[in-house]
Amino acid sequence: MADLNSAIWQQEPGWLQKKRQLATMLRARFPQQDNQTDWLGAWQDEQAKSRHSTGLITHSGDYIAQPLSQAVNEYSEMLQENLMEKAIFWQDGQLNAAHLARIDSGQFIYVPNETTLTVPIAFAPTLDGENPHNVIIVGAGSRVTIQETTQITNTGAVYAGTELLVGNGATVTYRQFNHFAGKRALQAVHIYQAQGSQVHLEYGQASATDLTTSLYSFLDGRQTQWTADVALRVPGEAHYECRPVLDGYGQGTAGHLHLWGQSTTPADLQLDHLKTGSGEPLAITEQLKRLAPENAIADALPAASWLKNKFEYA
Repeated sequence: MADLNSAIWQQEPGWLQKKRQLATMLRARFPQQDNQTDWLGAWQDEQAKSRHSTGLITHSGDYIAQPLSQAVNEYSEMLQENLMEKAIFWQDGQLNAAHLARIDSGQFIYVPNETTLTVPIAFAPTLDGENPHNVIIVGAGSRVTIQETTQITNTGAVYAGTELLVGNGATVTYRQFNHFAGKRALQAVHIYQAQGSQVHLEYGQASATDLTTSLYSFLDGRQTQWTADVALRVPGEAHYECRPVLDGYGQGTAGHLHLWGQSTTPADLQLDHLKTGSGEPLAITEQLKRLAPENAIADALPAASWLKNKFEYA
């Protein structure tokens, strides 16, 4: 196994170096995750390193945006508290721990409390890493739409993580339509929602790769809502798995998944039912629609859907 203990970025704070070291040292104690050897086996002979990236956004003012490699220094306290602690948990399994140890690129976005943005925050970088990672924090009472269309050019096994942390009473639309060039990818979009927040997720995929999508949100308190529109078009000989899980509690708290799936054969697209991870009595509903291979998935999507346009030009 390659040595994962050293810093990956040239300027890396001590807390992150120690966190990477801890993830490496403790990894074997954590549970194994599904198909983890598909990733860990591909990484074992390669030293983790900083990766080339273009198109990550930088902004200051009504919101903050920086490449994650810069933000770990300039927003060190915020990221020390939140990086892989509240949405994607680094101690949940061996693959998560290895991902933390190898995070090589990604985007940081912070929207302060009571901020309303009428124009979406959009970022469309090109990354060549194996372990890109986004941390997006939206403060209490804010209203914002965020759109990600990342091109990940690494041809190996990729674990792409997005953590969205949403404050009390905030309303967030998060849209993601990333493209993977490699043979195997895991895309995790995990969310923590404080009381009274509302998140609408629009997630699409059409990459010619073997792809696992992990969708998770913890709904923390009363009147907290998660809704997701998910569209998956499996090309050629690729294979997709989609694993949606919600947790949480509170009066009026609920989640709904609407998923459109399309593949050449049913076995190419494995759709898990929306479920709760902890067994809490959370109100959840779902609509799963499998489309015939000859139909255009864009035609099945609502007219106003952001995903409709993405599939029309994919």
